[in-house]
Amino acid sequence: MHPQISINTLCLPAAPFGAHAEAVARLGARGISPGVAAVLECGVAETARTIRDTGLDMATMTHLSFGYATPDAKAEARERLLRTIGIAAEIGAQSVIMTTGGRGDLSWGDAAEAFADAMAPCADAARAAGITIGIEGTSHLYSDVSIAHRLADTAKLARMAGISVMLDTFACWFDSDIEAAIAEAGPLIGLVQVSDYVYGDRGLPCRAVPGDGASRLDRIIPAIVATGFAGYYDLEVIGPRIVAEGAEAGLRRAADFIGGLLGNKD
Repeated sequence: MHPQISINTLCLPAAPFGAHAEAVARLGARGISPGVAAVLECGVAETARTIRDTGLDMATMTHLSFGYATPDAKAEARERLLRTIGIAAEIGAQSVIMTTGGRGDLSWGDAAEAFADAMAPCADAARAAGITIGIEGTSHLYSDVSIAHRLADTAKLARMAGISVMLDTFACWFDSDIEAAIAEAGPLIGLVQVSDYVYGDRGLPCRAVPGDGASRLDRIIPAIVATGFAGYYDLEVIGPRIVAEGAEAGLRRAADFIGGLLGNKD
């Protein structure tokens, strides 16, 4: 399996982190990407031991949503994220991925400024700890937890806040300016999440195995490579399609497809 491929544990049937780590190692991926809740459930020390024993990298750790729309939300969000950054440093995670948080009654511009201001001490803490912290774009259907949807807007927010872009192809493959946005965001990209979309799917989550859908990953992945990005391509294939096929089979196909675009290095 290509060494730049990691697997998000959301792809796998529900299980303790240790079982997920064993499954990812068995599949042959180098990196794993759990949520912070799974790490806390397993225990920070036990998670670190499991990572060492399986020889995996923790490509990223999902923090879920930030917050900034009110003073109370900002204070609580900072506290939670600083705690997550500390956990990430302790277990050797390379990055932390999250959504921005919703804007409440704020305009987009005011929300962007509020987000950048609220994020400042957390961005400083992440840099001091050697952790990449970044935001991912989402569907507009998640606007309660995000103001980042188009890749260009995600990059603008990341630049304002002094953090990274976690490029989710599912959220931006259809952007009208996707090639230009990738080139512009290139220096900010800390991780790439990969899945596909099949025309006609209407209900989330509806992600497909890369190569099965319409996302033109054969254009998007080379465009990302051309920016000089050399980090992890995190498989995040969730929904009924991979459940029906079986996670192991679907993830092997996904890894083969993305590895082929990257130039397989088994």
